Parts: sequence; structure tokens; C-alpha cells
Amino acid sequence: MTLTQPQPALVTDPSEVSAIAREVRAAGWLALDLEFMTEGRYIPELSLVQVGWGDIEVPHVAAIDPLNVDVQAIVDLVGDPEIEVIIHSAQADLALIGGQFGVRGRAVFDTQIAGAFLGWGDQIGYGALVERLCGVRLDKGAQFTEWSRRPLSEEQVRYALDDVRYLPLAWRTLRTELEGRGRLPWVVQECDALAEQWAERTPPEEMYRRVRGWNGLKRRSLGALRAVAAWRETESRRANRPPSWLMNDRTLLELCRRPPQVATELAAVRGLGEGTAARYGRAIIEAVTRGVEDPPEMDESPPHLPNLGQAWPAVLTGIVQARCREADIAARFVATRRDIDDVIAWWLVGDRKKEPALPLLGGWRRTLAGQDVLDWLAGETAVVVDPHTEAGLRIDR
Repeated sequence: MTLTQPQPALVTDPSEVSAIAREVRAAGWLALDLEFMTEGRYIPELSLVQVGWGDIEVPHVAAIDPLNVDVQAIVDLVGDPEIEVIIHSAQADLALIGGQFGVRGRAVFDTQIAGAFLGWGDQIGYGALVERLCGVRLDKGAQFTEWSRRPLSEEQVRYALDDVRYLPLAWRTLRTELEGRGRLPWVVQECDALAEQWAERTPPEEMYRRVRGWNGLKRRSLGALRAVAAWRETESRRANRPPSWLMNDRTLLELCRRPPQVATELAAVRGLGEGTAARYGRAIIEAVTRGVEDPPEMDESPPHLPNLGQAWPAVLTGIVQARCREADIAARFVATRRDIDDVIAWWLVGDRKKEPALPLLGGWRRTLAGQDVLDWLAGETAVVVDPHTEAGLRIDR
């Protein structure tokens, strides 16, 4: 199948953007893709907005130039619960929309997630999805375009529009297959969770939790880390340069492990550039001082698992993977290792009469694998090696 339309010029007229938004609202759905530049930037620079709407098999498509026209009317559609927004691999797009425009997706349908719930792999690419569902092999010749440059060639615009041209047809086929297998609500739930996760940027004062090793610091050092990490995040956003431009995480952690009291002590911090120390030394010391004087409360340490449970994660992971293979669902959507550890911790040291609100024990995850996990923990089932099964094991009662 080949969908052909004349290649329009980039949309730069505000009245055209408004007209497109009105037509999308009338249609009730929007195919969306964003092109942006990340090189040398902390916050990606939105460079192109591609949209599709109208007829599902032969949609209208347009490439809107955000460098020359306000795209807020299109972005607002993403936050409208009445408009189903179709995106492939939506994480980066939703993060940009949330971070730059403050809009949270309300009815997002991620075709990559949908494919994972039909057994098409953990992260099927857009090209593979289109070839599978539409019989079209996309030309990727313009994949590494510098999208912020103008003018864009006809080939580049065609490539960009192909990223939304086939989304509606893929969406319709995916919805039909998911409905037939009773999994559409599962995908809707996962897409909404993704939209919630990337609705806004992490506040500067919470960025210290992203520094590997943060939870191993003592309280005063943790206060310093929180304050300096917040300063680094704020400065990085202001300059739109990656935080490592100021100092990498390892240097940041080392600096806060033994908090300096005066700027001259910064020279002894391994990995901190002379230029950073000279230009920002005063600001760093002020942040350290604030943090040391007002440290956060320490998080409760997770309960230590008795030796009895040390081998259980491997068994429970096997149960989850077996059920996922039988159901043709990517296991990462069902349970992470942390999810499994949380169930084990509750079972061993928690109150079994009061079931916690853990992902694996709720909703469709419990139906698919969570109940099998609980049954094994209760000694009601056994996991048996069976090379004749899809996962190489079976669950006997």
C-alpha cells in the first residue's frame, strides 16, 4: 500500500495552524510526531511538528515550522481528553511537550507500546511497524537531518511527513487486534502512565535523587548534594547545556561527600574544572552551606530480606516471563526486578493480611502473572522445568 499526496510547504501561517487544529478537533484524533535537536543542548530544541488527521487510510498531513509560527494550538490538542493522539515511541515527544509547554497528554495511544502487547517485541521501530501493518518500506535517507536548519529539502519534508502518514492506519489495525484479545484497556492504562511520568520535568530540588550513590550519603552530605544538584540543574536549564558541562555526577557526589567550606577547597575536588571553580565557586559554596544547614530527612531503608528470600527473585522472574511468553507481552510492562523485590519484601516482613498497592498485585498484571506469584509464595504451586513449553518451564498446582 502506498499513500501519496503532494508534498506541501512548511506551515508558517498562524491561520493555517488554527485551521488544522479545528479540523483535528472535528476528526477527534491526531497523528503526531516531533523533530527536535539535542546535540549540545540540555532541553531539546523543537524544530518541526508533523501532524496527520482526517481520513484514516489517506490522511491529511502537514509539517508545521515551530521556528516561525506558534504551535500552541496543536500542543493543546495533546492535552485534550477528547482527542486521541497517536504517537510512536512517545516518551521523548511527551517529555518535550510537558517540559516546554506544560501540557500533559490525556488520550495518548503509543503504537510502540501497542505492539509490545501483541508480541511484536519490546520496542518495535516505526519502520518495522509500518512495513508489517501497511506493507510499506520507508526511506530513512533523511533520518539524521539537522532539523533546525532552513530551508528543508523536499526529501526531508517527505521523510518527516511519512512519520505521521501511516500512523492512522497502523492505529486502526492495532486497536482492532487489541480489542479482539481484550487488551486495549491494558494499553490505554500503560500509555496514560507514560504520559503521567513525562508530564513535567523533575523539580531542581529533587534532581539529587538521580545521582547514582545519593542514598549512601550521610545526612549533612545529602543536604549538600540536594542543594548543589538543584543549583546545577537550574544553571543548566538557564544555559541550555547538559549538567555535565558544570560537573559530572561522580564529581558532584565526591564534592558533597566531604563538603568544602571555602572556594579555595574546590581545587582539591577531582574532576571539577578550573574554569567552573573560578566562575561558579562562590555559588557552589553558598549552595553547599545552605544544604548542610538544612538537610532533608533520610528515607527509610528498605527492609533487609532474610536469607530465605535471596533466591526467590529468580524463580518469580521465571514465572512472570513464562506468563508473558504465553501471552505474547513484553515482560518489562508486567514487572521489573524492583516490582518483584517489593512483593518478596512484603511477603517476608510485611503484614500479609493487608495487601499493599503494588503494581504486580493489581489489575491486569495480577490476572496475567501476579496471582501466580502469590500462589507460589504460598506454596500452592511448583515451578517445573519443561523444555517443551515456550518458556522452558511450567507451573504445576
